[in-house]
Amino acid sequence: MNDSRKCIIFSVIIFLFIGISQPLFAQIQDSQIGQASWYGYPYHGRKTSSGERYNKNEMTAAHKTLPFGTKVKVTNLDNNTSAILRINDRGPFVGERIIDVSEAAARKLAFHSKGVGQVKVEVLELPGDYNPQDAGLYTIQTGAYTDYGHVQQLAQKLQTFDRHLQVELKEEQVQGRKVHRVRAGRFESRQEAEAFNELLKEEGLDGLVKEA
Repeated sequence: MNDSRKCIIFSVIIFLFIGISQPLFAQIQDSQIGQASWYGYPYHGRKTSSGERYNKNEMTAAHKTLPFGTKVKVTNLDNNTSAILRINDRGPFVGERIIDVSEAAARKLAFHSKGVGQVKVEVLELPGDYNPQDAGLYTIQTGAYTDYGHVQQLAQKLQTFDRHLQVELKEEQVQGRKVHRVRAGRFESRQEAEAFNELLKEEGLDGLVKEA
């Protein structure tokens, strides 16, 4: 990589780190009361912020800050109907709405025809891998392989690129198969992560910026 370009990008990262970003530690609220909306067919089959495909027939929801995989109880305060939903997307981003539920959930909560409803959202269970210290942080997923040898090679390349870089290997089950994911770095803002990802791109090591 051109040394001057590398210096410029590193300067941008440092500026973002000390000049713009403030440490973000999302507070997990036990409950919230506010307006809920729903989304359906136009988004059916599209990728959510978590990487899953949205399915309007599943009991899922979008929330602005709760970790993906969080289970919540949503109660329609107008009729006292409740549903247990799993957070797998980000939103809503309209007004002061606090949650955007799937079409199936809106039907169960009986506000489908109205479009919106006044609800109470209660956190029942956080995902097993949730770490409060990672709240508000971003990372770069640089690869996902079934072959652990490929994972080790990629991790070694990343640490050769930057020996101070935090490289994390995570094992997950995807459709009955073991998948190893490689995540690089912990960044306090998406801009900082994107800037570092540009450095990795020069070496063919870039990936997908995600919430940590």
